[in-house]
Amino acid sequence: MPKKLQLIEEAAVVCGIGPDQLVRFISYSWVLPAEDNPPRLDEEDLARARLIHELQAEFGVNDAAVPIILQLIDQLHRLHHEARIASR
Repeated sequence: MPKKLQLIEEAAVVCGIGPDQLVRFISYSWVLPAEDNPPRLDEEDLARARLIHELQAEFGVNDAAVPIILQLIDQLHRLHHEARIASR
């Protein structure tokens, strides 16, 4: 089944954020759209945008800390994936 991709405006509504905020996340390379020209986001992109919004809105995380947190989460996901493969 092909991934459903959404344009910025649609994706922002789904994430509960403004399009300008989503564009900012993309401009900082915190969210990397699945496709460019025009940017289209998949479910992973939407989840990442929601996470960033939650970190900032609910936990008060500033822009300088966001990439550090995202890097740690990405490392955790990679390690989890590698552990699953190794346990097979």
